Amino acid sequence: MRYIHLRECISALSNEIKSVGVVGAGHGLSEVAIATEFPDIQFTLTDINDQNYPNYHKAMDICWKWGIDNVRFGVWNILEPTRRTFDLICSTEVLEHIEDYRAAAQAMLSAANRYVYCLVPFSDKATNADPARRKRALERHGHYVYGFDEEDLRALFPRPEYVRGAYFSDAGQKLRAQLKSLDGTQIDENLEQLKRLAYRDLQDRIPSIPAEGQGIKVLSKAD
Repeated sequence: MRYIHLRECISALSNEIKSVGVVGAGHGLSEVAIATEFPDIQFTLTDINDQNYPNYHKAMDICWKWGIDNVRFGVWNILEPTRRTFDLICSTEVLEHIEDYRAAAQAMLSAANRYVYCLVPFSDKATNADPARRKRALERHGHYVYGFDEEDLRALFPRPEYVRGAYFSDAGQKLRAQLKSLDGTQIDENLEQLKRLAYRDLQDRIPSIPAEGQGIKVLSKAD
């Protein structure tokens, strides 16, 4: 699902951008897959230098062996200033892991020449205000918030091109559940049906409660 949503964004902007900076790339496999489709765009995958990060070594190995030359790798703590800039700054499920997420969002805007794309967990205000739920989110997932809503993202990224939901119960969540129950051969046999389910998650609406949609994303023009 990380791939589906980021690819939609980059595909729409492919004629406007020449460089993409990825904040919190994780394994980086989705970004590498997208980079193969857009060889004229330079991708820089970054993550923090911590006990378990960066962990994009498999992506590095793929790029080396397959000759994917438009992907670079680096270490970047988003809360530390940088003179590097990119046409598009993007992050997927990162902001919720940063206690000072407002400063992180501003840093993303400052490093972007044209656009910022950000996908985070969704929450309605009542759920996010529940101390017990926030405590569980921090203990289980390292999230400092339960999630964000449309108002939150419009405040963090004040020039949005769109704000949309993600990981819907009738699409992305179904896909993830099915993938957990299938082995590699079964995935190959059901590939077309799984792809249709994945692309069904690209919906132009915002969920009302987390059970309806677990994610929310924004594409914003930079300052």
